Amino acid sequence: MSYEAIEVEYPCSGIAILTLNRPERRNALAIAMMRSLHRAIGDLETDDSTRVVIVRGAGPVFCAGLDLSEASDRALVRESAECVARTLHCLRYSTLVTIAAVNGGAYAGGAGVVAACDMAVGATDIQIGFPEARRGLLPALISDVLRTKIREGDLAELFLVGAPIGAVRAQQIGLLQRIVEPARVVDEALEMGRGILAGGPQTIRDTKTLLHHAYGQTHGETHSIEEHLKARFSEEATEGLQAFLDKRPPNWLPQEK
Repeated sequence: MSYEAIEVEYPCSGIAILTLNRPERRNALAIAMMRSLHRAIGDLETDDSTRVVIVRGAGPVFCAGLDLSEASDRALVRESAECVARTLHCLRYSTLVTIAAVNGGAYAGGAGVVAACDMAVGATDIQIGFPEARRGLLPALISDVLRTKIREGDLAELFLVGAPIGAVRAQQIGLLQRIVEPARVVDEALEMGRGILAGGPQTIRDTKTLLHHAYGQTHGETHSIEEHLKARFSEEATEGLQAFLDKRPPNWLPQEK
């Protein structure tokens, strides 16, 4: 199968590697790429020989987050938001076990992709950040996949302070399970995948469902999309996105108390 901006390869029986392939845009989450990702995962779910999917990014960065040229286009805002929600949902609730192999950096929606995967391996030199507040955006969709992985105080620091964190801190708060040298990220993810293949196929699927129930996760996403869209159409989002595209600090207007 062929997918736009997504490559799929099979390094060994039972495991597929799905590569976000827009290195010239730091693998930013464009609508077309997210649609391809949904199709690729759906196709892999129907392939009984595949049980594990490793998600990685082409080039020096795993994923820079939303494609802000689309995010700043009001005609595309809802479609983009719905695609983000579906992307996080399909990774989180897939019948496959999903592993993120993180190189370089993962920001905003890209960091959400990492969190949506069941497990994550990161390179020693990665940076993970959630700069939404600095763009006038609300991390409503991402919070759905982060709230069961990260304590409230740590999540507040990520969202409210907005400074990126390194691999060690990401592992401390639960975003990464393993840290390895950059050249070994995919190999380490493959090792985890082979461990998963040693379990019974139905037992692994049932165990993944059990974990979702144990941590109170649901399939609901409508409320989060509406909260996300409310912020995306705000004056602060307009200014924050334009400031980012202009490579200047945003000019936040004073708020009435």
